[in-house]
Amino acid sequence: MKKEIICSVIITILYAIITLIAVFKHEIWADEAQVWMLCKHLSIPELINHLHNEGHPSLMYLITMPFAKNFSDIIYMQLICWFSMCIAVFLLMYKSKFPYIVKFAIISSAGFLYFLPVIARSYSLIPPLIFIIAILYSKRQENSILYSIPLFLLANTHAIMFGFVSVLTLLFLYETIRDKNFSKTKILSIIIMFLGLILVILQLHNTTSSNLFITFHPNQILMNIIKVPLFFFINLYNKIITVEKSLIYPLIDIFSIITLITTFIMLFINLYFNSKKLFFISIFGVGFQFGIYILTYSANTYVTRIFSALIILIFCFWLLYQENSFKDKLKICTRKNSTILLSIFFLLTFYNGLNYYIMDYKYNYAGAKEAAEYIRSNINKSSKLLIDNEPFMISLAYYLEKDNYKLFSVARNKNLEYVIWDKTNGKRLSNKAWYQYSKLTQNEYNTDIYLVRSFCDEKNNKRMQIRIEDEYKNNFELLFSSTKTIEPNEGYRIYKYINN
Repeated sequence: MKKEIICSVIITILYAIITLIAVFKHEIWADEAQVWMLCKHLSIPELINHLHNEGHPSLMYLITMPFAKNFSDIIYMQLICWFSMCIAVFLLMYKSKFPYIVKFAIISSAGFLYFLPVIARSYSLIPPLIFIIAILYSKRQENSILYSIPLFLLANTHAIMFGFVSVLTLLFLYETIRDKNFSKTKILSIIIMFLGLILVILQLHNTTSSNLFITFHPNQILMNIIKVPLFFFINLYNKIITVEKSLIYPLIDIFSIITLITTFIMLFINLYFNSKKLFFISIFGVGFQFGIYILTYSANTYVTRIFSALIILIFCFWLLYQENSFKDKLKICTRKNSTILLSIFFLLTFYNGLNYYIMDYKYNYAGAKEAAEYIRSNINKSSKLLIDNEPFMISLAYYLEKDNYKLFSVARNKNLEYVIWDKTNGKRLSNKAWYQYSKLTQNEYNTDIYLVRSFCDEKNNKRMQIRIEDEYKNNFELLFSSTKTIEPNEGYRIYKYINN
């Protein structure tokens, strides 16, 4: 026992050091900044009222809020996510019955190496909570209250965990009714579990009608049924980074992705023949997430989201190894073959995590920090900084806020503090409209006018294929352009308006 805990502590410390290096180097991008800015500028009642527009329940926000209210640096939120993953690694090493090769494969996978500890999102809270549930699962009847609490919390990490928590809650309810054990403790535990699910519904009940980017697309469902699984495995293995060419050759990519798909399917087959209950949990939990992606997120199956599904798979095999309930009726379903499949599957994602880790160290993940440094050094605080693409400007707003610079949103006619994901976000000014607006703003405020535009605008908006400095070369001077960024849409150009 002492040897196991020492080994677990050493590996966790090594993991903590390796990932912390990336955390301190990582530049904040829009989705990370949005959480921090909401927590800084809203009260708890205001936040709860706003969450349906975010599409995310409250746990991550409530944990972050005390730090956002009292400190100006988002590193505290980053450390929450990093520390959460360190806890997950320790629990995996010390409490799971996986062979060391499987533990090593999971810890080395893209999610654990980079995406979950480095990208500060609510997904980072999911692994430790699911691992705690796995540890408590065998004693859920005796310690039902203790078992219900992490389920309550997990439901409120992200909407995509609703299916997994629901199936575990319903199974616990079924077992309680089957055993006719209606003690006060059991009833209270069931209430806690269902309360967690009800709170999610109350917080997010009209997300698809209030959030421009999380909406039902019935006309795209058939296409998404093809796109979502395809992007699921492509992004899991090697999401293309534009700052450098991939070192992996196309034939190797294709072979690896096919291997990922094959092992993924075989893992579910393993669960089916070894434990129908665990197979049902995995299919329902993972299937619910796929359903959400198909109906709302479309092809936006980022690696952080993908690993939320894979953690459910880890949970099911955790219980299988813990209960040692392998059946040898089929050779492909043995413990040894499960170990081989799990190891291959997670190790195949290692390159993706390593690639992002190295690129994030070499380049800017996003351009907001660099752009903010230029603004602080070259632009007076009394100047007017105009923007129209709020979702891609919120990270810049975070970096500038510490020095009391403000970004003025022309769409809402006020300073940007946090993003509201409504139809206003779809409005973009043409070059001509920018010229007219800049002229009027200078006349009104009698100060220098600067225009900040996202690379996203020039990439996706046909009206902006001709850059403003070319169409109005006597009126807009390009002062700054972001260097290469890993997130290609989050680079910036800064222009000064010249009233000629």
